Amino acid sequence: MLKDIGTFLRYMETQNNVKVWYNNKGWHAMVSFMNVANNAILRANLPKGANLDEYGITAINHPLNLTKEQLSEITVLVTSVDAVVAICVIFAMSFVPASFVLYLIQERVTQAKHLQFVSGVSPLVYWMANFLWDMVNYSISAALVVEIFIFFDKKCYTSPTNLQPLIALLMLYGWSVTPMMYPMSFIFSVPSTAYVSLSCINLFIGINSSAITFILDLFESTTTFYRFNQLLKTVLLLFPHYCLGRGLIDMAMNQAVTDIYARFGEDYSPDPYKWDFIGKNLFCMAVEGVVYFILNIFFQYRFFLDHCEKNGDILRIRDLSKTYSGTFIPAVDRICVGVSPGECFGLLGVNGAGKTTTFKMLTGDIDVTSGEASVAGHSVLTNILDVHQNMGYCPQFDAIDELLTGREHLHLYARLRGVPEAEISRVAEWAIQKLGLSEDAGRSAGTYSGGNKRKLSTAIAMIGCPALVLLDEPTTGMDPLSRRFLWNSIMSVIQDRRAVVLTSHSMEECEALCTRLAIMVNGSFKCLGTIQHLKYKFGDGYVVTMKIRAAAPGCTPDLNPAEAFMENTFPGCIQREKHYNTLQYKISSSSLARIFQMVLSNKDKLNIEDYSVSQTTLDQVFVNFAKQQSREDDTIVLHPKAAGAQQYINNTPIKSLGK
Repeated sequence: MLKDIGTFLRYMETQNNVKVWYNNKGWHAMVSFMNVANNAILRANLPKGANLDEYGITAINHPLNLTKEQLSEITVLVTSVDAVVAICVIFAMSFVPASFVLYLIQERVTQAKHLQFVSGVSPLVYWMANFLWDMVNYSISAALVVEIFIFFDKKCYTSPTNLQPLIALLMLYGWSVTPMMYPMSFIFSVPSTAYVSLSCINLFIGINSSAITFILDLFESTTTFYRFNQLLKTVLLLFPHYCLGRGLIDMAMNQAVTDIYARFGEDYSPDPYKWDFIGKNLFCMAVEGVVYFILNIFFQYRFFLDHCEKNGDILRIRDLSKTYSGTFIPAVDRICVGVSPGECFGLLGVNGAGKTTTFKMLTGDIDVTSGEASVAGHSVLTNILDVHQNMGYCPQFDAIDELLTGREHLHLYARLRGVPEAEISRVAEWAIQKLGLSEDAGRSAGTYSGGNKRKLSTAIAMIGCPALVLLDEPTTGMDPLSRRFLWNSIMSVIQDRRAVVLTSHSMEECEALCTRLAIMVNGSFKCLGTIQHLKYKFGDGYVVTMKIRAAAPGCTPDLNPAEAFMENTFPGCIQREKHYNTLQYKISSSSLARIFQMVLSNKDKLNIEDYSVSQTTLDQVFVNFAKQQSREDDTIVLHPKAAGAQQYINNTPIKSLGK
């Protein structure tokens, strides 16, 4: 037994070694080279004289095909890095479109955008200009992304087959996501808040949608996951962020499959534009860009039924009302007025009376709750573009671009008004001289004082000779000289047979400029008419001032007879002032003729040196109505959704509003 084992082991000892070197790049190289070695060994051990051609070993090699799961796994492994690259692109391209709303929000908040509309710019032109400018800026960012891919030689994006689809993906993403951001400018009021919020939204949609669908691709063997993933991919096509991210991932996977086929010696180059690859992404983004832009225009335009007829008045208001959501008391309550050419109409009222709200409705800044208004025969409700063509507007707060100079502002709005190019410089210089802005016209408007900003806003409202000029407290913050400059400018507008509607807290200003005025209290007109009519109808009578001379030189004037005369002749009169030789009385219950008659007939008897009779001032009329605003403001209305909300007057609940 031991002898047999020893013989066996001796025969196992290696007598000769054969080492075969082969090219491992070929799939059949190892088998082929081994077969050559085996044939060499066989023929070397043949008997002498044997025919070598009659002896040989034939080898057959048939590698097993990779399964679908194995191919998918290889593809995913190859494209994992490229998927991370795609997510990085989404991350970078989420901040770019979010920045486009910053200036739009600033223009809306400062009302510079609204002022451009009032100056004649149509919303379509405004948004198209913004879109073109934003696309130019976006193209720079897209070009940088492409250059980075080329620099790092990312074959899946920069090969001759994939470079053009990459550019198409990036540009159509900008085409679709930019107008998608525009409606957000109507929602936010702080640019920085909008930028952070929109960037986060873009990141959330882009990264999560692309990553989730990529992960679900690993479980396509499960029918439920496969169907859910296909449905999710279809729904997410509504978002440009997903179209970009998923398109980049699909391009990487497509290139990975092409590389795998090349390893087997197969030429596989599918068209990236095919619907199943990125074709559907490109198509959806192309459509979304148009849809989102049209949707944004719909937000800007307001559509109402046209029911306003042309009339002789430049401005006609009938039952105009505005009630803000969440409140029950109207900010403007059924006001009616007509303003003719060559007329300056004044709106007086304390803060909160509804003056600025009225202007905002007339300019289309806010919607009208009910009623009608027309400018030069064009309805504010339906033909707001035609209204803007006939209107100049100076808002309560300066709607100016702080980066532009005063002269650049006037040139800009002169062009918007349609002033011929050859006349723009002359018109701008006329406005600068008229409003006293010569020294500051070349400086940035952001460095102007409050008074100079009001001058510039007023000049913008007047440029282009609009038929109606709306001035909301134009002289706020102005010095007396600047105020006089402005008054002269307004008078020239009136002399040109154009209409001016003016709000002011200065009674002196209204008396100097206004042909008619109305006093607003809690959103409604309490009185309307000429200044003289209002003084006569709503004033508290007359003021009599008398100067008494001394009976003899060196003596003190005796005021007692004059005092007794006034108290007996005009019962109820009130002594307002009493000085060394002067008396002043307020008389409410007598006519102007009787006052003159009685004072003149007793002038010598009472030693009256001179006297004057004056009417109640407009300030006194205004103060009397302003007291009504204070009394009516005691009514407090809680929001209807507040638990147990009630309406209170003077701290007494009068009506339960329910829950």
